[in-house]
Amino acid sequence: SVEFDWCSVSCIKTLRSLGHEAIVINCNPETVSTDFDESDRLYFEELSHETVLDIAELEEPEGVVVSVGGQTPNNLAMGLHKKGVKILGTSVEAIDTCENRFKFSKLCDSLRIDQPEWSEFTTVDEA
Repeated sequence: SVEFDWCSVSCIKTLRSLGHEAIVINCNPETVSTDFDESDRLYFEELSHETVLDIAELEEPEGVVVSVGGQTPNNLAMGLHKKGVKILGTSVEAIDTCENRFKFSKLCDSLRIDQPEWSEFTTVDEA
């Protein structure tokens, strides 16, 4: 998680240097990004769809950056986008393409990038 914390802090510093407020939602007390001096406001809350939507409604941000926080924010991106939250940085479509094994494989095929054979199983019996 050190790499996500470094990315988050770098993003915060960049946003602030460009004159934007940086509001952080994080529930991990062992990160630099949860230091109250790093951001303009810190919400020490769980990263759930409902919590992020509630905070976005209260703060009315110009947009949110999900691509520096690891798997959980990536998983929230599409739902937030569908609710009208503007996702900054990596597009929701690009995140979805990378998270969806079929879409990612198709992209690799179109770019002629070799990939190992893979299969998807939805039950233990199939595996």
